[in-house]
Amino acid sequence: EMGFPDHPHRGFETCTIMLKGRVEHEDHVGNKGVIGPGGVQWMTAGRGIVHSEFPKSKGDEMLHGFQLWINLPAKDKMIRPKYQDYQADRIPTFQSPDSKYSVRVLSGEHRGTRGPIEMINPGLLLDVRLEEGAEFEQAFPAEWNSFAYVYEKEGEATLGGKPPAERHSHVFDNKGSTLTATASGTLKFLLFAGRPINEPIVQYGPFVMNTEEEIQQAFMDFRSGRLMNPDVEIVT
Repeated sequence: EMGFPDHPHRGFETCTIMLKGRVEHEDHVGNKGVIGPGGVQWMTAGRGIVHSEFPKSKGDEMLHGFQLWINLPAKDKMIRPKYQDYQADRIPTFQSPDSKYSVRVLSGEHRGTRGPIEMINPGLLLDVRLEEGAEFEQAFPAEWNSFAYVYEKEGEATLGGKPPAERHSHVFDNKGSTLTATASGTLKFLLFAGRPINEPIVQYGPFVMNTEEEIQQAFMDFRSGRLMNPDVEIVT
C-alpha cells in the first residue's frame, strides 16, 4: 500500500492541501480523519507526534495535493501538538467583483475574507485562481518572506512582475509590500508568506530543531517513548 506508515515529528508544523483525491491520517493516540478534495489539514507537531498518512482515493480518482513544512520559533517548538482540519466547504472563498479571479483563504486575509487556520508564526496562505483578464494583488509586510507555487497555467501570465513557470516555486524578494499577478488565460497558484524567524535551523529526517543536540534528544525521546505524549488538541 502506498503512503507513509507511522513516523514521528517534532519542532515544526505541516500543512496538507488536497486539490483532488483523499488522504487519511491517524496518530499515536487514535485521532483519525480523511482530508477530501479541496480540504486542508494544519498539524502542529510541537513537542512530538507520531502519525501515518495514506491515500484513500476511490477507483481511478487522481491524487493531487501538497504538503508544506513550516518552521516554529524556538520558544514554540515544544508546545502541545494540535490538528486543524477543514474540508473544502469550510474554507471561505473571495470572488472578485468582475468574477475574473477567486481566492480560497486558508490563513490570513484577502480583501476582508479571513481564513480559519491559526498560524503560530504570523503569515498567510492563499489558493489563488485567475482567469482571462484577471488582475490580482495581495499586500503583506515588506519584511515577510514569501513564495508562490504555480500548479496550473495556460496562456500568458505574470507573477510578481515576471512570467511564471508551471509546477515551479517562485521566491520573491523583500523590496515591496504588494504582490501582483495577471493572466490572459488561466493561472492558479498557492501563495505563502510569513514573518522571518531568524534562528538557526537544524533538520534531520522528521525533526526540525535549532541545534544538533536537540535533534539527538528528539531521537532519544522517540526511542524511549517520551515523545508520544497522549495530550493532543483537535480543532475541527
